[in-house]
Amino acid sequence: MQILKMTPEYKSNLLRILHPLLALLIGTLLTAVGFLFAGFASSACNCSRPIAIAFPFAAILWSLQRWESVGGVLMAFQFPAYGLLVALGKTRRQRTRFALILLAVHAMAVILGLLIYRS
Repeated sequence: MQILKMTPEYKSNLLRILHPLLALLIGTLLTAVGFLFAGFASSACNCSRPIAIAFPFAAILWSLQRWESVGGVLMAFQFPAYGLLVALGKTRRQRTRFALILLAVHAMAVILGLLIYRS
């Protein structure tokens, strides 16, 4: 019986497979938690601002009549897509840079979503 040793090449290939899967799992969990918190906060204030903050791209699409149905799909895939984009980075520095860029893009979308929500 042969015992497999964890060679650097094998470990590298394993991590290349596990990073995107872990990113999808974490993104899906963040979507569920974000949806719960945004739903509870929305019912507390009787407004849609918390959903516009957590899921700004969906809120922007919901304001457009033709794209309403796409907003719900985008809501489901927003955080898994964020996770996959961060997982694409090969080094920690690159992943950190991707995360900061996504944070800035999300913040700009929140501002745009709240401006649309107000009008």
